[in-house]
Amino acid sequence: MLPGRRAQAWRHQPAYRRPRHFHSEPELNVVCKGIAVIGLGDRVVRLGPGGVVLFHPGQDHVLLEASADLELWVVALRPDVAGRALPPLSRAASVGEGLSPAVLTTVGDTLGGLAQVGDTTIVESRTVDMFSMIQSQLSTNHVLSRRGLEEASARPDTAGAELAQHFGVDQSALSRNFHTAFGVTFVSYRARQRAMAFVRLVDEGQSLTSAAMAAGFGSYAQCHRVLTKVLGCSPNRYFAGERTRIDDATI
Repeated sequence: MLPGRRAQAWRHQPAYRRPRHFHSEPELNVVCKGIAVIGLGDRVVRLGPGGVVLFHPGQDHVLLEASADLELWVVALRPDVAGRALPPLSRAASVGEGLSPAVLTTVGDTLGGLAQVGDTTIVESRTVDMFSMIQSQLSTNHVLSRRGLEEASARPDTAGAELAQHFGVDQSALSRNFHTAFGVTFVSYRARQRAMAFVRLVDEGQSLTSAAMAAGFGSYAQCHRVLTKVLGCSPNRYFAGERTRIDDATI
C-alpha cells in the first residue's frame, strides 16, 4: 500500500507478482475475468470470474498461475480501518466463488473509477464500502475456526490447548477446523501474529528485547528463532535493511 494510505485498491499487474508472503492488512482478491490459481497456506484454489479470496492478516498467499486475460482486483485495508469499519473479518470464509456478473461489473467500474479521484477521504470511504460489500458475499466460517482466529489475533501468546479448554473442545478439533479454514496450522498462525506484533512495537520505538516480551515471546531468544523462521532473517538483519528487500521482492 502507498505511504499514508489506509485503504487502497489496485488492479493486478503481471510484472509485479510477489513471492509467497503475508502481511498485517486484510486483503481481498476478486477475479473479474480469466483464471487465477492461488496458494493459500498449503491449499491451492483455482478461481474464475466471480471468485474471491480473503487473506486474513498473517495468512500466507501467492499467485501461482494466471491466464493471459486475467483481470484481478486487490482491495486492502489497514488493520485499524478494518477493525472500525467492518463486521468481524473472522466470520468470512477465505474463499468464495459466487459473485454475479452484475456485482463484478460494479466492482470493476467502482475500483477503476477510484484511480481518477484525488480526495483521499473519498477514496478511503468508497474502498471500505467496496471491501464490506464483497466480504458480505462470502459464507461464514465454522464457529471453532472463527473463534480460534479471533483469539490468536487478539492474544497470540495463548496456547492452543488453553483455547481448546476454554472453548470446551478437544485441541485436535480446534486445530483441524482452523487448518481446514485457513490453510495454515494454528501454531504457525499464532507465531506470525506475534512476529507482526513485534515488528509493530519496534516501529513504535521499543527495543528489540522489550518488544519481544510485549509481543508474547517468552524471551528474546525465542523471538529470534521465530522471526528467523517466519521472515527468513534475524530481527537485527530485518531492521538493518532486509525488510526493504523482503517487502519489495517480486517473482
